[in-house]
Amino acid sequence: MVNVLVNSEGNDFNEREQKILEVLLLNLAAQANAQTTQKGMAMNPVDRGKDDLFHFQFAWQKSLSEEKYNEFAEAVESRYDVAFQMCELENVHLSFMINSYSKS
Repeated sequence: MVNVLVNSEGNDFNEREQKILEVLLLNLAAQANAQTTQKGMAMNPVDRGKDDLFHFQFAWQKSLSEEKYNEFAEAVESRYDVAFQMCELENVHLSFMINSYSKS
């Protein structure tokens, strides 16, 4: 499992804009998952803080190997960076908080 957090200090997005961004980021994560792990992935929302734009926990039925997890994280980060550039979003920070993964 991994928690993915996207935040931007002092953002002024309304609820609708945040929902649109959330759907975009979920779709990009699903695409990255399909390409890298080829396994089903649960996407569970996590409570957001004031400056958080997106906070979800991604989980797989079986833990990913460290190599597969790294491939997934790189694919997500790459897609998110491009999306932020295309949306002209500035001061956006992406972080991954790993909960667990297998070492085999």
